[in-house]
Amino acid sequence: MIDQLQAQYKILAEIDLNPWHEKSITERKSWLNQILQQQYKPSFEFNERLVFTLSLGDLYNNHTDEIGSFIREFQQTLNDVDISNFFVVLITGDSTLKSGYEKHLNTLSTDSVPLNILIDNSMSADKLIKNPKLKAYNYNDKVPIKIDVSELDSRKRELLMESQTFCIYPWIHIHAYPTGEAYPCCHAEMKYPIGNTRNNTLEEIWNHEPQRQIRRNMLNNQEVEACARCYEQEASGFMSGRLSANKHHGHLINRIDDTDANGHLNQFQLTYWDIRFSNLCNLRCRSCGHIFSSQWYQDQVKLAGPEWGKHNKVLNYAGRTEIDMWEQLEPHLDYVEQIYFAGGEPLLMEEHYNILEELLRRGRTDVRLIYNTNFTHTDLKGRSVFDYWRQFQSVAVGASLDDIGARAEYIRKGTDWAQVEQNRRDMLAICPKVDFYISPTLSIMNAKHLPEFHRAWVEAGLIRPQDLNVNILQDPAHYRIDIAPKEYKEELSTRYLNHILWLREQGDHLGRATQGFESAITFMNATDNSHLIPKFWDKTKELDLIRNENIMDVIPELAALNVL
Repeated sequence: MIDQLQAQYKILAEIDLNPWHEKSITERKSWLNQILQQQYKPSFEFNERLVFTLSLGDLYNNHTDEIGSFIREFQQTLNDVDISNFFVVLITGDSTLKSGYEKHLNTLSTDSVPLNILIDNSMSADKLIKNPKLKAYNYNDKVPIKIDVSELDSRKRELLMESQTFCIYPWIHIHAYPTGEAYPCCHAEMKYPIGNTRNNTLEEIWNHEPQRQIRRNMLNNQEVEACARCYEQEASGFMSGRLSANKHHGHLINRIDDTDANGHLNQFQLTYWDIRFSNLCNLRCRSCGHIFSSQWYQDQVKLAGPEWGKHNKVLNYAGRTEIDMWEQLEPHLDYVEQIYFAGGEPLLMEEHYNILEELLRRGRTDVRLIYNTNFTHTDLKGRSVFDYWRQFQSVAVGASLDDIGARAEYIRKGTDWAQVEQNRRDMLAICPKVDFYISPTLSIMNAKHLPEFHRAWVEAGLIRPQDLNVNILQDPAHYRIDIAPKEYKEELSTRYLNHILWLREQGDHLGRATQGFESAITFMNATDNSHLIPKFWDKTKELDLIRNENIMDVIPELAALNVL
């Protein structure tokens, strides 16, 4: 087949794409990008062609899928690098790849010309589809993505994929609040800290008795009180933090072998970071508070009284000093695999930029960066975060955006919605390859309008249908969606079901957004917390008075939440 093409075209390169299958999920796109960047030219001659071969075929989540993950990534990367489909020939033995591509061309490509896909029947995709190491990414799948679970013993497979209590985090991670309280992760119940970074080092906390007890419980399939939020999420069908941890960090499961009977773990290596360096923030979100936002301090003084203000600081740091936490983390930079930046607002923190600069200095562009940001500011003292993100192989940005316009500015006080939209447009222009998604906190305040917000940004070209990750609010309880009365829940359920139909029509390739709305329906209807409606109104009116606002001016439909 190559000979036939050489007779027709000037072949610039013949490129084997099978190594794509050998890459981890997080490496594949960057590898494709590198390959295509090497072949990029500002312009091609009319008869020039780039020939790519894929003898192993595509990957499909299940037998009903029409579009595989390879062709989706390949086409998207061609678009990103700006190589026209006209100059590309793809040879494969996977006929499903071609038929799926042709059927869904409009959703796959921004190029009006389709790829020239040729089927070579001498190639076979059979061995690939049967190989568990090469399974396509499925957001809702619990199977760890960086290992072949068939090579694990039965106990480790059970812990990672079947256990209702095991979580890998206590073996790889410590989470610290700006106030110093340390937890096994950010989802843990606040009343169950495992230590305090103001008084102890991270290494000391690593094997404090509370942390050892958690490990003992998990290895014995016993519930952990601190993990109640994950259990509740899983009961509603959400992909909880626990399940996500086992999926993305399960390749470190052998660390349990170094765990003593009392839960002591000899190896102190923080391969996953989620340290909130401070509570520095520019917003006063309704569902937040002074612990995570310096801007909340004055409101809290008004709510709690001046005596409270005498004993609490505006700005809190997680470490024993302002730089203590950074000094403790720096020795772990050589083997850290993933860093989660949150706050406060991480894009306003010097520590965040210091970490990125040190990673770049050490050549650690392979570290996966994940963000929870309000996305209102994208630079600090002349340093644009976009310039840093472009240099890393894998960056995922979850923007804490709950609604549009005036409602967004009410729920997250201090938001300039026009600036947020401009920031997203700038990001698309400067670093379009960064994985960006909306990460709304689903509360009673934005429950009705979240579908239309999602749809509006998709239609505006700011995100794809799959780029939404629903975070269900569980605390404070009076903001939960399950406080809604029966009729309001029925209305929300209908809205979400209609939105799910729209998502399926649009193509939610990850299944993340669809699952979020499906699980929200289950969560909302699982519990009747309508007795908290009076508290919702009391807290809302109290804050409205302080801020000179009125919720009825912005979200009048909440009048349906009648005081019982």
